[in-house]
Amino acid sequence: MRSRLIVIALIITIFNSKFSLGQHQNDTTKDYGSLMINICYTNNDLEYITESTEKIPTLFSNISYFHKSGFYAGFGYSSYFSNEIQSQEYDLNGGYQKYFENGFDVDLSYNWHKFNGDSLLEGLNYNHSASLMFGWEVEKFYFSSELLYTNGKTNNFFFDVGISRYFQIEKIFTKNDVIMISPTLSISFGTDNWLYDDMTYNEKLLTLNDLKSAGYNSESFTYEGFDIFIPISYGINKTFFTFSWLYKIPGNKYDYLGWQKQSGIMFSLTYFLEFKK
Repeated sequence: MRSRLIVIALIITIFNSKFSLGQHQNDTTKDYGSLMINICYTNNDLEYITESTEKIPTLFSNISYFHKSGFYAGFGYSSYFSNEIQSQEYDLNGGYQKYFENGFDVDLSYNWHKFNGDSLLEGLNYNHSASLMFGWEVEKFYFSSELLYTNGKTNNFFFDVGISRYFQIEKIFTKNDVIMISPTLSISFGTDNWLYDDMTYNEKLLTLNDLKSAGYNSESFTYEGFDIFIPISYGINKTFFTFSWLYKIPGNKYDYLGWQKQSGIMFSLTYFLEFKK
């Protein structure tokens, strides 16, 4: 079985980190376009039901341009280091994001995806995805939801809901620096078609019968897991350094299939370049 849940968790981690930084950036450059350059390193631990563990260190890089109208486009590259087979991921994305004065925001995006390397590290086997996200900020709390559709060997839908609490401290060492902390809790649901993508007919049939005999639904939309995410960012001028910790508790079905605990840490460096004209 592929290690896909940790890849989904990594996607959530990177999105939330960029959003946290984007909230501060949006306050000062909402009338300007900006270029964001982001590099992340993660060292993730998978703990199996056998109590054995596996590390999946990964390097993510992304460059995105945000127009003042709300449209944006970007390119992402990822490299995995834990396997003998060299593995990379490539992403092209574009979308539209709108912030409203009442604290509500909406984001609609499309992503083209390409993976080369060890299929065990591939995560979701997809070529295209579309995402619709809603958020609402109230008194330093941020409520979010996301509906994600992926198209590839199989089609899948995912739905996440979360709540974050933002803490911001300004002028720590200089008049231009800030510390931001945004602990986040989220729950996820989704179809499980991706679980069986690389199984033979007999392997899939055996797995489906095993799940049925254990009382779990298969090839359906069900609960996936619970996430705890804590990013801590220090920014000075337009440069941000972020440390993040993620802990994922898979749902009972995924636990039954062999996944126990998933945790990871992430270090990232983000730089914003403004275009005021």
